[in-house]
Amino acid sequence: MDKSKCEALCDLYLYTSKFAYRTIKQEEIAKALGVSQQTVSRVLKELETSGWITRDLTKDGEFIRLTPEGEAKLLEIIDEIANVITKHRTLKIKARVVSGKGEGSLYVSLPYYRESFVKYLGFEPYPGTLNAVIYDRTSMENRVLLDMYKGIEIPEKREPDRILGSVKAFPASVGGISPSALVIPSRSVHPKSVIELISPIKLRDALNLKDGDEIEVEVYV
Repeated sequence: MDKSKCEALCDLYLYTSKFAYRTIKQEEIAKALGVSQQTVSRVLKELETSGWITRDLTKDGEFIRLTPEGEAKLLEIIDEIANVITKHRTLKIKARVVSGKGEGSLYVSLPYYRESFVKYLGFEPYPGTLNAVIYDRTSMENRVLLDMYKGIEIPEKREPDRILGSVKAFPASVGGISPSALVIPSRSVHPKSVIELISPIKLRDALNLKDGDEIEVEVYV
C-alpha cells in the first residue's frame, strides 16, 4: 500500500466530510492540511490515477467524488487504524495473590500448552501460574472486558483419551515484569475474579510475593 497516497486520501476525506455538499476551494484544503495548493493538485491527480477519486469539470468548477475503489481503500485504512488502536490498549487490574490448587502447574507443563505458549506468546513459561483474586470494582470491570476481546487464541486439542481445552491469552506486565501473560483457560475451575498469570520466570520469587500481597497487572489487548 502506498503510504503517502493513503494518508492523502484519509486527510482529504476527514477534512471535506465536515462540509457535506458545500463547495470547497483547493486553497482551503491546502491551508487546513498545511500544504501548498500545488501539493493538493498533485495529490488529487495521483488519487485520480489510482482510481480512488473522480474529478468532474463543470462550469461551476471541479467536483471530486470517491469511487467504489476509493471507498473500499478508505475503509481498509480506517480498519487498520482501529486495529492499531485496539492492539495497543492497556487495561489495568489490581489483585491480591492467592495460592492455587496445582492445576496451573499441571496444564502449563503439558507439552501441547508449553509449545503453544512458545509459538503464540514467544516464551516458554515457568511450570506454574501465579494466581490472584480481584478485589476492586474497576479491576473487575476490566477483567470482564477481556471476554470481549479476541486475545491470542490457543486452540483446543483433542487427544485419544482427553480434550485439552482452548486458552485465551493476553500479553501483560506483572509488577513491571514482562514478558508475561494473563491466561484464561476455557475449562478453568476459577471464577472470573481469579486471574492466572504466566511468565518465563517464577513470578512469586521474582517479586518476593506471599499470599495477600497486592499486584498490578497491565494487560495489552
